[in-house]
Parts: sequence; structure tokens; C-alpha cells
Amino acid sequence: MDATAEGSVKVIYSIGSKFAGGGIGTTAYHAVRGLYRYGMLHRLLCGSFRPTEIPQQKIRAMGLSDRILRKLAVYDPRGWLWYIQSLLFDAWASRYLEPCDVFHVWGNYGLRSLQRAREMDITTVVEWASAHPLYQARLLREEYARWGLAFHTPPAALRRALAEIAMADFVLIPSDFARKGFLEEGFPEEKLLQVPFGVDTRRFRPSEANSPQPFRVLFVGQVGIRKGVPYLLEAWRRLGWKDAELWLVGRVLPECRPILQRYQGLPGLHLVGHLDDPVEAYQQADIFVFPSIEEGSALVTYEALACGLPVVTTPNSGSVVRDGVEGFIIPIRDVDALVGRMEQLRADEHLRQAMGRAARERAEGFTWEAYGRKLAGIMMITGQT
Repeated sequence: MDATAEGSVKVIYSIGSKFAGGGIGTTAYHAVRGLYRYGMLHRLLCGSFRPTEIPQQKIRAMGLSDRILRKLAVYDPRGWLWYIQSLLFDAWASRYLEPCDVFHVWGNYGLRSLQRAREMDITTVVEWASAHPLYQARLLREEYARWGLAFHTPPAALRRALAEIAMADFVLIPSDFARKGFLEEGFPEEKLLQVPFGVDTRRFRPSEANSPQPFRVLFVGQVGIRKGVPYLLEAWRRLGWKDAELWLVGRVLPECRPILQRYQGLPGLHLVGHLDDPVEAYQQADIFVFPSIEEGSALVTYEALACGLPVVTTPNSGSVVRDGVEGFIIPIRDVDALVGRMEQLRADEHLRQAMGRAARERAEGFTWEAYGRKLAGIMMITGQT
């Protein structure tokens, strides 16, 4: 981005979550840090925040009521509390809009704010970190039905998401998979902006120690239907390895517990649970497997690449993995492909090492610094339209 243009566009960034608090809050932090670095951050609106280098006078947070609602929403499987929290945050944020060039808001958190921004003649950008809402809902309903379950999302939340992306001047997406979903739903391509996510390559890095023994396959993420865990478990059963390990790192969702019971006792299967810092888990693995059904662009795939792991994943993970270079891209729900690629990577140490080196090199092109720079460049262009 041209340094002489720094500060010429002012952005208000809005996210109804804990800023710098993990998950989308981490992504938001790196976005805002980039905007601040280039002198473009006018204001951050958020549910709450963890102190960072962003000056607190730039931040306005909803506070205690938002924190309470988000904590309660974790225990609501039907999503209604999340929906109520998003409505209240949006109503709050709309009152604090100020004149600026670009209003950037995360999807589901901004319908009223977007309306207010339009009244103020501000360019609007909705960040949608998954496939098109209809495409996503259809895919997940289909997947849950395969396991005799119902996929719950409040219809009002879906209508709201559709209204937001229709109203926005632009929609920011992170991957080719997300773009595919939007285009298949007939969304105007000229309204799509695409910026892949990033990774902290200083924190996530290959281990200096030798490859662990026994051979270890790693999965990181919520252990549930959406992430394709049932297919990974079935692949592990078919492999029948008695001298290897499969680590599932992440919180087990209630929906997946009955499925896990079917695979209890499989040799080498370890339910590790959630880890606040998963770096060592990556560094102690030989390959990373992530057979997700639907993602925007899963951060765990970037982390695995940065740690020098070959990655076996699906196109629906939205990863930056290139098939046959840093790992393998396989179709969703394809247990045979999972078995075949895991067998291939275990048997061919030379291929595994070559893909691991390529993985680290690939990750170095997708740092959070690069993400912030690209986002600032896009905000500059949109703010001048």
C-alpha cells in the first residue's frame, strides 16, 4: 500500500464479540491492528476487549451485559441467545456510529448499524467468514440429517444475515470456497472482496526435535459434525493401526458424543480436549487431518502449515493448502480418500518431509501482518469509491 496514502481513509470496525479474545476476536485484532498501523482506524466498536496496543480511546465496548449474554449463549444449542446478543449489540453499536469513510461490521452484528451508515452516506463492508448463509445452512442441514440430527439455526438469524449482505456495499470473504458459495447463490461478484486469514509464524513453527514416535495424526477444532470428525473416526477404524495415534484436540460437542461411543477403545485414539495453547500438539504430530464440511477459512489449517505439517483437508475448509504441494485436498465425506492419503503420508517419509517444508514456506506468505496490510489496502480502495 502506498505510504503516502496512509490516514486518508477512516474506518469504524464493529464486532459483537470479545476483541482479541480468541476465535473471531483474534482475527478482528489482527485486522484492527493493520488499520491502526496504517492510520485508518477511527473507532473500534466491540462487545468487550482484551487490552492490546490499540489505544483505549479508540475503543468503545458494550461491556458487562454483552459478556453475560455471550457466556449464557454457549449453553443454548438452538442459537437463540446468540441471536438476541447480536440484536442488542447491533442496537447499541448503531448509536455510536460517527462520520467516517468505511463502516466494517462482522455478519449477524450489523443490520441496524448498516441502515444507519447508509443514512450517513458511509461505504459499508460486511465481513462474512463462511459460505453464503443459504449455502451454508443447506449444507449443514444435509450433513446433520446424515447422522439423524437436526441442524438448528434461528430462521430470524438467517433472514437477518441475508438482509445484511444484500444491504452492504461490499462483502468481505476469506477463501475460494466462500466465494463459490456466494456465486452459486447468485450473489453479485463485483460486491465480493477476498482476503485470506493469517497465522503467527513466530509462535507457530516447526519443532526442532525429531519426529515423534509413534506416528501421530492430529486434528484440532471442535469435535463435532461440522468438522467432519465422524469420517475421520471411521477412517481411523479402517486403518487398524495399532502402533500409531490419533489426537483429537478440542471440545467435544454433545452432538458427537454418541458417535464417539461407537469408536471407544480404538487403538491410539486420544481425546485430548481443549488446549489454550496448541502449539506443542502441532509440533508433536506428523500430519494434520481436517475433513471439515463447512468453514470460511479454518485458522487451524494455517497453524498446521506454519508448524511444518502436511495437511489433509477438504476444499470446504477454505484453506490455502494446494493439493499435492503442502498436503492433499480430498472430497468431503470421503472415508476412502482419508484412508488412502493417511496411508500414503505414513509410508512415504520423503514425501512427508517435502510437504512439511512446503507447508512452512506457504505459511510464511500468510502472516497476520500480510493480512492486516491487504485489508488496509482494500479499505483504502473501498473508502475512495
